[in-house]
Amino acid sequence: MQAYLTHSKRGGRSSRMTGATLIEMMFSITILVMVVIAMMSAHLMGLRQNQLVESKGGASDTSRRVLNQLPVDIRSCKTWYIGNMSGTNFSKDTDGAAQRGIALQLFDTSMESTYVLYYFDLSASNSSNGRLMRTVSTNWNPVCLASNLVDWLGGGYQFVAEDYTGTVATNQGYSKAYKNLIHTKLQFCQFQYPLTPVGTNGLYDFYKLEFKATPHLPE
Repeated sequence: MQAYLTHSKRGGRSSRMTGATLIEMMFSITILVMVVIAMMSAHLMGLRQNQLVESKGGASDTSRRVLNQLPVDIRSCKTWYIGNMSGTNFSKDTDGAAQRGIALQLFDTSMESTYVLYYFDLSASNSSNGRLMRTVSTNWNPVCLASNLVDWLGGGYQFVAEDYTGTVATNQGYSKAYKNLIHTKLQFCQFQYPLTPVGTNGLYDFYKLEFKATPHLPE
């Protein structure tokens, strides 16, 4: 099948212009569709990679926030206690018992007048989303430093006082414990792609943040 286009020229003469055949048009449309599909695929892949980068960036930001705050507070303290939380009440481990728990109380002086309190919020409403909270005695306004904490490997959220050999210490954080250090371990998961549906086939990343910090020598 051949398409023709006829038009008049000056002098009364006419000329025929050859157009595209149906097969050529079909090939052209096919190539155009393939180009559009390739561009859409590249765009969707870019969006997916952008979501992945945002997820990784969020995890890195959480790690930086914790590492920028908690070790500094530990190194700045003169006295410390490890214990547990019941609501807003902190109960410290007794001297002579293994110093480990989900809460850490840090005093900037040996007078123990003001303190910084770190604790893991493991309440029923957050049973599947543990959170590391920070607050101060002068203004009880807890701030979340890390979320999505889990305990898959055991002891995933706790503070432990250790001596230089890594043995769990039994001395509280005053003069008898000046060689102790505080071992903190955080385990948390985060969806690999923020738009991934929650379910058995959901994709997520697992992170572990573990560090040790030594307090100042007690006064």
